[in-house]
Amino acid sequence: MKATLRSPHTREARPPHTRASVAAPVRAGTVALALLFVCLAAGAESFAQRKSFDKEYPAQQPRVVVQLYNRLGTVEVETWEKNKIKVTAKMESSKATVVPEMSAGSIRINVPRDNRDDVGDINFKIMVPADSTVDISTMVGNIIIRNVRGETVRAKVSSEGDIELTGIRAQTVVAENTRGNILFDAELLRDGVYDLSSTRGDIQLRITASSGFRLMATSLKTRSINLGGFAGKGDFNFTNNNRQVVGKVGDGGAVLSTTNGLGSIVFMQR
Repeated sequence: MKATLRSPHTREARPPHTRASVAAPVRAGTVALALLFVCLAAGAESFAQRKSFDKEYPAQQPRVVVQLYNRLGTVEVETWEKNKIKVTAKMESSKATVVPEMSAGSIRINVPRDNRDDVGDINFKIMVPADSTVDISTMVGNIIIRNVRGETVRAKVSSEGDIELTGIRAQTVVAENTRGNILFDAELLRDGVYDLSSTRGDIQLRITASSGFRLMATSLKTRSINLGGFAGKGDFNFTNNNRQVVGKVGDGGAVLSTTNGLGSIVFMQR
């Protein structure tokens, strides 16, 4: 029985298109388009819910005091050459309120007081004259303060967040958090007082090599205290089974205290 050869020019018969086969991709395209509109609408609604604040205030004197009490969000403070204070805030919720209070020589922002309900993250960027005193606290979020040379610098995170203090030259510095790292990069001034503490996180200190200070460093759990280049510059005693270091560097003009519950303490020369 001979096989029947099909001519290459002979077209094979195809089943006709049915309404169902045409409608399926049309329905799929319609659904995809509808989903796209839903996503765009959700994004537009989310964007509409966000809110911003941007305003400058004259510094009535060179040495101003800036106080900010936040609930959630990052706070950055930097210096500039202008004799003004600039407050910029990005708010997660349209219901959030930022109400700076300006008085002679100071500006104060109290987010928990002005927002009784939880309004999500409020991220601040504040520009200040270099000689300002800065006092920043938040419940959750990072605090970053750069190049401030005022009388006092204070940063407190009551729950979780890192603290970064760089280029600091102040007479009094206090930094404390519960869970998070602390970076302290500073020149220690004679008769200055510096207190850094964390319950759980690493503390790193970059101090001007010529600084003179009296030190008490305590690492309760890990016993991890590294004096770095200062080890050969001062007279130190390790006590309490190496949990604490007490000593003096140079003239001992400043007082430096740092405590860590669970984490390391590392010194470096800047």
